[in-house]
Amino acid sequence: MNLERQHVLTKKEKAVMRVIFYEADKQDGACLLTPIDIFSKIPLDVDIEESELDIAMKNLEIDDYFDLTRSDRKGELVYCVNLHKKGQQFARVERAFKSNVMFRLLLAVATATVSAIVGVCIKLLLNHLLGN
Repeated sequence: MNLERQHVLTKKEKAVMRVIFYEADKQDGACLLTPIDIFSKIPLDVDIEESELDIAMKNLEIDDYFDLTRSDRKGELVYCVNLHKKGQQFARVERAFKSNVMFRLLLAVATATVSAIVGVCIKLLLNHLLGN
């Protein structure tokens, strides 16, 4: 079970992609978003500036998550987004990745617990056999 490296995005790119995915998902894979719309829906713990937003949008477009067209509406920048197949799978891939990580953590905890129990049992057995 390898963690898929191809879907690794930065924290800022994931936050931007979540906003785009959920907005585009409401409208059959396409949406119009202004930078203000995106910033208002990004969690406060993600510190992102306007220049970083544009870079994240370009990177996600290059990674083939969506087609991006920049437009102007009454002097305001508007992103026209059409999700590609990879963009439509974003939420499912993110859930699968988190599930895989959780499974690995639980497996590590279970292995550590079993190892500790086996160690205690061996110690008790040796104490009993050696008569200590």
